[in-house]
Amino acid sequence: MRQSKILGEENIQSVFNFNYDWKFLRDDVEGGKLREFDDSGWSTVSAPHTYNDVDTFAHFQSKNHSGERDQWSGRTWYRKSFCLPESALEKKIFIEFEAVRQLAEVYLNGVFLGKCENGFLPFGFDLSAHIDFSGENVLAVMCDNSFIADEEGEMKWSSFEGGAKHSWNNPHWHPAHGGIYRNVYLHIKDNLHVTLPLFSNLETVGAYVFTPEVSLNYASVGLEVEIRNEYDDSREFLMRAEAVDFENKMVFSTSEEVHLRSGETRKICASGGIENPVLWDPERPHLYRVLIAIEIEGEVVDTIEIPLGIRFWKFSTYSGFSMNGRRMKLQGWGQKSTNEWAGLGAALPDWVQYHTLELMRLAGGNLVRWGHTAGAPVHLKASDQLGLITIQPGVDGEGDLEGHSWRVRANAFRDSIVYFRNHPSILIWEGGNQAVTREHVKELKAYCDLYDPYGKRAYAHRRPSKTTIDFSDLEIGTQGGHKFRDKPVVEGEYNREECPRRVWDDYSPPDYGYVVPRKQEYELTNESFAANQVYEYVQRIGRSSHCGGANWIFSDSTSGGRNDCEVTRAGGIVDAVRLPKEAFFASRALFHPKPQVHLIGHWTYPSERDIIKPFYVVSNCSKVELFINGISKGFGDVSYRFLFIFGPLKWEPGTVEAVAYSDEGLEIARQRKETVGEARRLRLSPMTGPAGFFADGSDIILFDCEALDASGRRCPTFQQKVDFSLKGPGVWRGGYNSGKEQSTNHSYLDLECGINRVAVRSTREAGEIVLVAECDGIESARVVVEVLPIDSGGGIVENLPQLQKPLPHEELILVDEFVEGLEIEQSEGNYIKGFSYSGTRITLPVMSNAEDGLQLYVDRDDYIEEIPEFMRGADYIQTADDERLYEAVDLMDFSVCVSGTLYIAHDDRLPMPAWLKSFEICEIDSRVDSGFQVGNAWLPFYKKRLGKNESITLGSNCEHGEKDCRMYSVLFIPDSVSGV
Repeated sequence: MRQSKILGEENIQSVFNFNYDWKFLRDDVEGGKLREFDDSGWSTVSAPHTYNDVDTFAHFQSKNHSGERDQWSGRTWYRKSFCLPESALEKKIFIEFEAVRQLAEVYLNGVFLGKCENGFLPFGFDLSAHIDFSGENVLAVMCDNSFIADEEGEMKWSSFEGGAKHSWNNPHWHPAHGGIYRNVYLHIKDNLHVTLPLFSNLETVGAYVFTPEVSLNYASVGLEVEIRNEYDDSREFLMRAEAVDFENKMVFSTSEEVHLRSGETRKICASGGIENPVLWDPERPHLYRVLIAIEIEGEVVDTIEIPLGIRFWKFSTYSGFSMNGRRMKLQGWGQKSTNEWAGLGAALPDWVQYHTLELMRLAGGNLVRWGHTAGAPVHLKASDQLGLITIQPGVDGEGDLEGHSWRVRANAFRDSIVYFRNHPSILIWEGGNQAVTREHVKELKAYCDLYDPYGKRAYAHRRPSKTTIDFSDLEIGTQGGHKFRDKPVVEGEYNREECPRRVWDDYSPPDYGYVVPRKQEYELTNESFAANQVYEYVQRIGRSSHCGGANWIFSDSTSGGRNDCEVTRAGGIVDAVRLPKEAFFASRALFHPKPQVHLIGHWTYPSERDIIKPFYVVSNCSKVELFINGISKGFGDVSYRFLFIFGPLKWEPGTVEAVAYSDEGLEIARQRKETVGEARRLRLSPMTGPAGFFADGSDIILFDCEALDASGRRCPTFQQKVDFSLKGPGVWRGGYNSGKEQSTNHSYLDLECGINRVAVRSTREAGEIVLVAECDGIESARVVVEVLPIDSGGGIVENLPQLQKPLPHEELILVDEFVEGLEIEQSEGNYIKGFSYSGTRITLPVMSNAEDGLQLYVDRDDYIEEIPEFMRGADYIQTADDERLYEAVDLMDFSVCVSGTLYIAHDDRLPMPAWLKSFEICEIDSRVDSGFQVGNAWLPFYKKRLGKNESITLGSNCEHGEKDCRMYSVLFIPDSVSGV
């Protein structure tokens, strides 16, 4: 493979972060659009921003599904002052808003540029004609989130006052979180440039990359690149295009010499092919990158980058869904594209948005259906990287529309296709959440044919009519429905039950069941809600001819709730701060491609009660056996293939283990839970973006607060108030309790099932924040986090929003991270730092100060009664002996903060793994013992020198070997301890 030429040249950055330092007023004001208006008294905010983060997830839902109606709404103003860099002189300047909710009117230096009222799609404007290249400019946005509220199940249009009179502008469908709630970008382009894929206002379509023919051996690649010449004269130039793989090796290249007249815009077409392509697949989402460069007389004046996922698929009425030649069940979730979060609303930094999609992947999902409105740019980037097949709509509530509202909806569908058509994760364009007229469906389908003619994606409606099905490639079903049997079906919404996270089952404190003021329509506990995942999956989409589909919904939402004792529609498998319910683990046991077993619930019931109840296990294995305190209680009765029911059995304090077996009777999965003691202390664990917590005014840091027993295990039935105090440059946003009104944004919160999650938003000030959590009767917790400085760059910043780096396909492993009762804190040692682990268990402990009696494994009682003298005081990792024949490329990864020697005690009855060959075997001499004797196994030492701050990756043992062999052990001895 050849090296990329475009990557080797100086990068031409044309897109800049425009999120920081907007002035904001939550009120209407005369003259807010004017350049000279005095906004010095306004607050300073950064996008993504909403002014409804303080009044959401705060009100009980109503039984008529009308959503959260008590939010502030009306006209507001954003203003941003900025100066262009000298390099922008005589360039083209464009502004891009990823979305503004709901109506946006945009002005530059007092000149009205235009508006957008769909609320969910990217849009932009050409600023060039009205911008001051040498002085200060003011961009002003009037944002109006006035919304229609249902009353007694009906939309009351007559009393609505606002500028966006559309059916989807209703909290029945989407929470009315107003503001510039997604990213803003400034594009500085050469006068000869590739256009932006922003059809509304600009009427440009950008570049389109597609694969007309794909097989396992070859993929043809086509390009249509729209280029505009805005120089005063004609231009001769060279358009070059390359595709590079994950390692930046070029696999395809082409070039075209082009002549464009002044003012001319033209699509330049090119084609080529890739031999033996690495295919994009949910289990291996390999992304190529297509790089396009425009050269004038050898000088690159514009570059863009487009993701390319090569794949082929089929929706079949008879055999379901297949991708890249193998059958696959689509299984995942629907999600509101607002992706709203308790205490934060819909304004989330990209890394927090990514986190939700990553959780879908960890739960075994391979599908996401965005609920009625288009997923955001970050959602599609994440889905491309994580392998989540996507159903993408435009904008909709339900039903058809007429007049102006239809025009806005139809244009938004067109804009969605133009903007997102290069994302390989999208396989279905959803024309509507219900049927529309023949005239309207013809228009929507025509947009697919015009702007995505070679994408081969399906067009479909949920709950189609005979009219819409004639234009559809498949049916999007609801609750297992399949009306038109001559078309394939993909489920759009099944399992619409609800359950709050805090309620375990009918036998657990503090509430002993879902205690509500009166009988609710949806009153499942965590236990019954998790079991319901199995029933619904098998009943609704389980048959082999069904393509699969989306469980409704992934996270608790404030739209369309139905229980008037909850502040959410509590139908998510995670709650509104993304903490998992038992249904999360049940879903993973259903969906995960590898053997899984999950015992629903906990093992910490009140000792003063006689608990006799059925116990439920979800597993994708053939048989499951239950052990209580080491005694078998037999095999579970199988219900709906994946649910194994035991008992009723008498609960006993101690341990419970669910062991899953293959058809041949071999153990292939195991889960162990134990009785946890009384709460003794709190623990705070921060979560930031991949590069840290930044003082950009919109970044978020999350803190998990847990109640732990004396052994450091989370107390699963602890529910008690915790008081938080925050010092330093941060804005407290808190969390929520779903069964209490007005619980958000307060400095106190109840832990639920021993845990809750709170958020702090950054300001523009760097420094340190200190968070303290206190609770009556137990030890408090304190954590300090650095807030990293960030330069505003005069309002135009080169650094784009944080997003996780795409993982190599070898690393995209679905790992059990949340199993209750097995938590061993992912600690650091005195010398081993940044430890990460990708094996079969939740985590492994890093231990310090090695001494006699050292325990090698977390799952075996093997002790080294007398360790070598030179190892005393070392750090060591307790490995898992049940991974002795487990295979992983990168089982453990860590760095060391001082120089020293790393020792591996490896069982040489196993073949030597490739990663260990760089180590030196320790020779027997009078000073150094050369290995560990563990039972009848001898584990000789291998050693390797590591420098200060050096990192290392350790793989696994080899997959094949003697059954009584042992897992290797890891010790690090710093020079200061060993004297080496």
